[in-house]
Amino acid sequence: MELHQLNCFLAVAEELNFSRAAARLNMTQPPLSRQIQLLEKSLGVILFARNNRRVQLTAMGEQLLKEARLILKLSDRLALSLRQSAAGETGTLSMGFTAVFSWAFIPNLLKEMAQRLPGVTFNLHELVSNKQIAAIQHNQLDIGFVRHVPPDPRLAWLPLNAENLIAAFPSDHPLARKRKIPLTAFNQEPFFLYAKEEARYFYDRITDLFIFHQITPDYKYQLAQTHTILGMVNAGLGCAIVPASSKTLGFANVTFMQIEEVNIQALNFLVYAKDNPNPVLGNFLKAVTKLHAESGEGPDAL
Repeated sequence: MELHQLNCFLAVAEELNFSRAAARLNMTQPPLSRQIQLLEKSLGVILFARNNRRVQLTAMGEQLLKEARLILKLSDRLALSLRQSAAGETGTLSMGFTAVFSWAFIPNLLKEMAQRLPGVTFNLHELVSNKQIAAIQHNQLDIGFVRHVPPDPRLAWLPLNAENLIAAFPSDHPLARKRKIPLTAFNQEPFFLYAKEEARYFYDRITDLFIFHQITPDYKYQLAQTHTILGMVNAGLGCAIVPASSKTLGFANVTFMQIEEVNIQALNFLVYAKDNPNPVLGNFLKAVTKLHAESGEGPDAL
């Protein structure tokens, strides 16, 4: 039994006339009759009662009619689904991101993609940048939102927004009354630093800044996550330098301030493997690029 034969059967069953059914299928009557005969032979039943004046469905034909419509509907649905998957209109995209991206960026991006790519499902993975890069290199992630991209010819990336780093002090600290503070304000202050292994990007940015300006904070703990660092600051145990977006975390006893005469920023990138075969990836990149264009601010809008 073939789908073509079922289509022929359905046309005859609905028209109850071989000539009209053949015209409907854009074929002549003899090959249509031949397909019905082959179908009856393969099933071992008689589907139509024929005479010179009319064609009628047999009991077996009536039963097959219900099943044939369902089979052909499922076949059409499967063909459409496969075409959409091949075109990247449906499917799954595995997305990595650091904790900072999860505060507002990722929720807003997913809201946009629900409108622009409604057939795509996103698998989300919160990972530090280095682990994202390793997962992308081993085809375990499709894309990542990271702080840095290593010099690997297998990787491609889009630059996103650069985010300012700002000071975070307990709200009862004398400096918390200021809107801006000099970098020297950190000298000998109890300071919570990002962990060297888990948050190497921030560790290097902040320690290099202090070394360059010959400033020595009183380093306390090295911690991997911004919200953990701010929890320490919130408890009044010391100060920190954190991404500006961390102000959205809502710690009641933390005051954020600009750092005078220092332009220290954290870079953000969308990274993916050049040879990634996932057809959804191309559509996602196009959607992100279009989102940037609509914002009127170019690729740095995100």
